[in-house]
Amino acid sequence: MSLMETAEAVVVGGGIIGASIAYHLAARGMSRVVLLEREKLFGADSTGKCAGGIRAQFTTPVNIALSLASVPRFVAFPEEMGVAAVFNQVGYMFMSTTEDNWERMQRNVALQRSHGLAVDLLKPEQVRDRLPHLRTEDLLGATWCPTDGIADPNDFLLGYLKRARELGVRVETERGATDLILEGGKVAGIRTTRGDIATPHVINATGAWAAQVGRMVGLDLPIVPVRRHITTTGALDWISTRDPMMVDNGSGLYMHPEGQGLLMGMARHDEPSAFRTDVDEDFVITIVEAAIHRMPRLEEASIATSWAGLYEVTPDHHPILEAHAQVPGLVTCAGFSGHGFMHAPAAGEIVTQLVLGEHPTIDITPLRTDRFQGQGLTHEVMVI
Repeated sequence: MSLMETAEAVVVGGGIIGASIAYHLAARGMSRVVLLEREKLFGADSTGKCAGGIRAQFTTPVNIALSLASVPRFVAFPEEMGVAAVFNQVGYMFMSTTEDNWERMQRNVALQRSHGLAVDLLKPEQVRDRLPHLRTEDLLGATWCPTDGIADPNDFLLGYLKRARELGVRVETERGATDLILEGGKVAGIRTTRGDIATPHVINATGAWAAQVGRMVGLDLPIVPVRRHITTTGALDWISTRDPMMVDNGSGLYMHPEGQGLLMGMARHDEPSAFRTDVDEDFVITIVEAAIHRMPRLEEASIATSWAGLYEVTPDHHPILEAHAQVPGLVTCAGFSGHGFMHAPAAGEIVTQLVLGEHPTIDITPLRTDRFQGQGLTHEVMVI
């Protein structure tokens, strides 16, 4: 077999996770890193269509740890990358409308505080004081973390790509992976739509398509695609750019300022897994109705645009982050279940540590695939 190209590592998948990994590998001294994206544009499938939330209000220690490692990197991103990417720390507010949910949220806050996160519990009147345009009479309370916030995912993706190129990473679009090449059971290369690359390290960062890459070498990665809808309004002069991400735990609705208007999104839980990104106009109406209930003044708003993207979902809503012992040289970093953008800085650093044979700075034992063969999974329940 004659391989036309060589690389120290090949990262497959050009979303924010793959771009972060490629940057971190190069920043640690790898001189021949290749980043492959099968589409014409980087971040076309999930990163460019996500809501841009960044938060640490999670319900499991590993997700909280990934956030606490990532948030400072988002803050320092402009200086680190030399780009004008802005992380607006306007906070996240999770609002509860039932006793069960409110009790659970208070337990969550206790866990988050035990990991050093500053989170407040708000009474309904405090929510009303902060956000007078919200309906609050049915609220029991809310949680509030001021260091959470929102950002434009494309700005951060482009920042990673820019700096990765400067460090020597070869980035290629319209070049997909078709198979992995093994020798003696170890990774020896990758086949692509434009020829083979010899490499001892392949990183599977293909998001919703990660299971397909796993099947190339007989790995069962329980990651499935699920469509998620977002819609935005026209200009609203009563929305402030300092308003937070607002999450209604009852309906699952989330909203945040977007341009001069508002972005709204919600999950359709009865929809089967599929690689679909067409817009269900009936479900957009459902989102708008939920938004009007929580924010009655939206009755006067107009819809500007709507789109759908893909979540990459695992059974427990945690990613798979693992150097596979069964296939030495293969690392999977996918299945973030809607949290890939916000955890990209930590993910890039951890994967680099795995590739270099170092012990990760965060305990990622809960993110290995062997968890799916156990007696029970620890679920992340704060998924929106």
